[in-house]
Amino acid sequence: MKVNPQFTLTHFQKWKLGFSLAIIYIPIRVYINVAVIDQKVFFHKLPLWIVSLIVSVVFFTFWITFIEWLQQYLHKLFGDVFLFEFKFPSQLTTLVIAIELAVLFNSGFRTLWRFMEVSLDPLYAVNNPPPSTPQILYMENQRKRLNNGLTVMALMAAFYLAANRRVYQRLQEVHSNSERLEKENVKAQFNALKNQVSPHFMFNNFSVLSSLIESDPELSIQFVNQLSKAYRYILEQASFDHIKLRTELEFVETYTFLLKTRFEEKLKVEIEVSEYERDHYSIVPLTLQLLIENAVKHNQMSSENPLIVTIRTKDLQLIVSNPLQLRPVSEPSTGLGLQNIINRYSLLKSGPVKIGEQEGRFVVKIPLIT
Repeated sequence: MKVNPQFTLTHFQKWKLGFSLAIIYIPIRVYINVAVIDQKVFFHKLPLWIVSLIVSVVFFTFWITFIEWLQQYLHKLFGDVFLFEFKFPSQLTTLVIAIELAVLFNSGFRTLWRFMEVSLDPLYAVNNPPPSTPQILYMENQRKRLNNGLTVMALMAAFYLAANRRVYQRLQEVHSNSERLEKENVKAQFNALKNQVSPHFMFNNFSVLSSLIESDPELSIQFVNQLSKAYRYILEQASFDHIKLRTELEFVETYTFLLKTRFEEKLKVEIEVSEYERDHYSIVPLTLQLLIENAVKHNQMSSENPLIVTIRTKDLQLIVSNPLQLRPVSEPSTGLGLQNIINRYSLLKSGPVKIGEQEGRFVVKIPLIT
């Protein structure tokens, strides 16, 4: 079983990690090995330190590449848990190899350093003979141990940095998958809520049409035309989460015709929305149809006291209101109206739908989508 390529480091990431470690490692190594650093020593040693930095970058990058290969090989034996949870065998194996590499690296590093010093200053070999006294030898051995320990720590740091980078990449993928699943779930819920509206809408209007066919055949033809136009709108908007306010208001005019065919002058819908607002804002499809239907369902109306539904905008909200003229006995509620609107806007996370009573009016405030 191969590791997902997304969980392995790219060449750029390996070199970047190698450089990051070297830029910290070399100053600490210099601090350990150089007793006094003045201006003369600094400029004399600077070329050596630059070469040392380059060598260290290459070494650490090689190490990171090696542990990538090693852990992928061990992953085949132990699976994802081994790769991502830093199991003890992984750490122990890496530590043993790091110690061996550190000794080898420092031995080669000292040889390279002495060669570069002699190349830059041939008198160095004469002026700096090999240490001979027991104290100097002891200090030299101590320095070797410090260098080995420092290198081992740097190699282990590279191991954990590389491992943490893979874990971070995996967490990103998990987070991305979670977001994608959440969006798909929201879309499915949203479509389910919209699908509830369609059959309910058709049921109400077919009931009106059945009575018109006998009483007024000519009007029934107009009603069928407007009904087909309205239902076409429902079908066309089924794939959209939100639509232009102008498009929804045009549908309201068609829907109002269907209602006025039934209630005549007992119902009025007044729209106070500017041309600019119609073209620059959007809302969830069928929001207004459900609100007008809700007002008709729960309020009484007559020619002397018509039900007036007002639609206007204020502070980036579409405000739909009507006077409270509640029926003595309301029609049975299907639970579609207000709750459907609240659910759809909550899924879009566009802002809350505000519902309440103000000065004898029932008011619903819908957030406009910009």
